[in-house]
Amino acid sequence: MSDVSQAVLAAAPDLGVRPMYPRWRAYAALWGPRAIGLAALMVGLGVALKLYLNGQWLFGAIALAVVCVGCFVYMQARSSAWRFLFPGLLAASLFVLLPIAYTASLSTSNYSSQNLLTFSRATEYLLTSRYMPEGAQRYGFALLPEGKRYRARLENDAGEIFLSDVFAPGHTGKPLTMKRVSDAPLDGQADTATLIRSVGVLKRLVLQLPDGSAAQMSSLRSFDTSQPLYTRRADGALINQQDHTALRPNHSSGYYETERGEKVAPGFAVSVGATQFVKLLTDEGLSQPFLRVFGWTLAYSALTVLLSFAAGLALATVLSWQELRWRETYKLLFYLPSAVPMMIAVLIVKMMFFTNTGEVNAVLDTVFGIRPEWFQSPGLARTMVVIVSVWLYFPYMMMLCLGLIRAIPQELYEASALAGAGPLTNFTHITLPLIARPILPVLIACFASTFNNAGLINYLTGGDPSYLDTRDPIGMTDLLSSTAFRMAFTGGSNFGLAAAISVLLFLIVAVLAFASLRLTRNSGSLN
Repeated sequence: MSDVSQAVLAAAPDLGVRPMYPRWRAYAALWGPRAIGLAALMVGLGVALKLYLNGQWLFGAIALAVVCVGCFVYMQARSSAWRFLFPGLLAASLFVLLPIAYTASLSTSNYSSQNLLTFSRATEYLLTSRYMPEGAQRYGFALLPEGKRYRARLENDAGEIFLSDVFAPGHTGKPLTMKRVSDAPLDGQADTATLIRSVGVLKRLVLQLPDGSAAQMSSLRSFDTSQPLYTRRADGALINQQDHTALRPNHSSGYYETERGEKVAPGFAVSVGATQFVKLLTDEGLSQPFLRVFGWTLAYSALTVLLSFAAGLALATVLSWQELRWRETYKLLFYLPSAVPMMIAVLIVKMMFFTNTGEVNAVLDTVFGIRPEWFQSPGLARTMVVIVSVWLYFPYMMMLCLGLIRAIPQELYEASALAGAGPLTNFTHITLPLIARPILPVLIACFASTFNNAGLINYLTGGDPSYLDTRDPIGMTDLLSSTAFRMAFTGGSNFGLAAAISVLLFLIVAVLAFASLRLTRNSGSLN
C-alpha cells in the first residue's frame, strides 16, 4: 500500500470523516497488479514448457525470454518508461522481425516438397516403413468393447477368426496373444470414430498369432504380418531387409542415399548456405528467367507509378478549378475503383479483356476490326497488367495531389494571372514544382509497394504466358513477389528458393523505404 493510502486510512477515524476510497480498494490497488503479473507469469511459463516438451525448443526459448523480459520490465521501478514501449516492441518482434528471420533461415535451406521433414522425422519414417515378406498374411480387424476394456478380432481370407485377451484402452505392454475361435460376433464392434480416437494405441498393438507370426496395424480395418523394411546399425546406416543394401544420410543433399548414390525419399531439410542465391544467378535454367522477371518488375513498377501519378495529377488539376461544377461528384466517381475490393475489381476487369466475350475487344472490333489475344501475347498481357494497375492506383494519386494543390497559396495563382500566364504556365511553373518535393517520397514508397503486388498478377493473369526455357513455373507477367509465390506453392514447391527471392525482394524494398524516409525527413514544407 502506498504511503498516501496508509495516511488516509490512518487519519480518517481521527478526523471523523469517511475515507473517500474503502479499504478494499486500497488493497486492490496494491495487490491487483501483482496478482495479474503473477498469473501472466504462470501462463507464460506454462506455454514455454509446453512448447519445449512438444519439441519446439526454439519457440519455447523465445516464449521464456519474453516472459523473463516482461517480468523485469513490469516489476522494476527503474524501468517504468519501458512499460509503455514493451508491448509495441514485442509486437514488432513477433510480427515483423521473427517472420523476416524465419524467411532468411529458409533461404539458406533446401526446404521443399521433397525435403519437408527434419532428419529425425525422415529417419523415423524409414524405420517405420514395412514390407510384406513371402507368406505374410493380411487380416480384417475389428475392435470389440467389453465394458471399459477391449478385445482385438482378426479374420483372414480363409475365414479363420482369432480373438485376443482383453486389454485396457491405454495398453502399451507386451504383445497380445491371439486364440483361434469358432465365432466372434461383430454386432458390438467399435465404430470408425472410436477407432480414429484410439489409433495411437492401435498402432502400438502387437498381436501374436498361433503360428508364431506377429500382426500389426496397416489401416483402421486391417492388420498384417509385414516386417520392418529397415533396421538401424550402430554406425547410423539403415539396412534394407529385402536386398540388404545400406542407406546412409547425406547432409549435403538432404537424403538417405545408397552406396551407388541413389536418393531415397523422403528427404530432410538441411542448411545449404548461400546455394539458393547462387542458383538464382548461375543456374542457366533459372538465372535468365529470373533476370527477365527482375527487369519486368522494375519496368512494371516504374510505369505504374509514373502513369498513375500523371493521371492523378491531371485529374487533380482539373478538379481543383473553382469554376468546375459537380466537382465532388466527379471525385466520388473517380475514387470508386479504390473502394471496390481488389479481387472483385480485377476479376471484373479480367472478363472485360476476354478475347471473344470481353467488352474491350468488342469495342476494338467495332472501331478497328481487331480482337487482340490479351492473355496469350506477352506484350499485350503486360500492357493489360499495367493498364489495370494504373486504373487501381490513380485514385489514390488523385486524392493525394488534390490535397497538395490545396496547400499551395492562392496568391501565387493570382499573381500569375495578373502577369498574363495561362493554365499551362501555372501548372509547369507553380503547381508541379511546389508538389514535386513533398510527393517524391510517396512516389518512391508506391514504387516499392508495387514490387509486392502479387495479388494482382495471381488474379489477372496467373503469371501467364509462361517462359518455355525454364524448368520452374515462371511466367512472363510474373513479378518477383508472384514468382516467389509460384515457386513455393506450385510446381516443385521449392520453399527455400522462394525464400531466397523474398529476401532479395525485401532488401530492394528496404532500400527504397529507407530512401523514402530520408526524403520525407528532408522534404520540408511546401513553401
